[in-house]
Amino acid sequence: MRKTLTNVCLPVLIVLSSIIVYSQNMAQGNSPEPKRDINAVLAAHDKELLAIVDVVGVYVGTTEEGRTPCLKVMLARKNPESERKIPRMIDGYHVVTEVTGSVRALGSPL
Repeated sequence: MRKTLTNVCLPVLIVLSSIIVYSQNMAQGNSPEPKRDINAVLAAHDKELLAIVDVVGVYVGTTEEGRTPCLKVMLARKNPESERKIPRMIDGYHVVTEVTGSVRALGSPL
């Protein structure tokens, strides 16, 4: 009896744990786990992002919930054509755009 119970319970446990892991991956949007430090990813991609029209800056930030690191892309103005050229993920990190307006250097303090 004990052997039969083990033969039935073990496959059921394996199936249940597989369902839980699969559903957790689906909840995370199937995004690949980052393999490199986010600062290295930014350094590797900043020039190509800055070459897109209306992109005035890039930096490391966090997503809206404030805990997940992401790449932030600052736009001078809302431009759907420019936004289409910006990838939504780079090396496993989300890329978030924000309209900040133009950026310029300030004069030297007195």
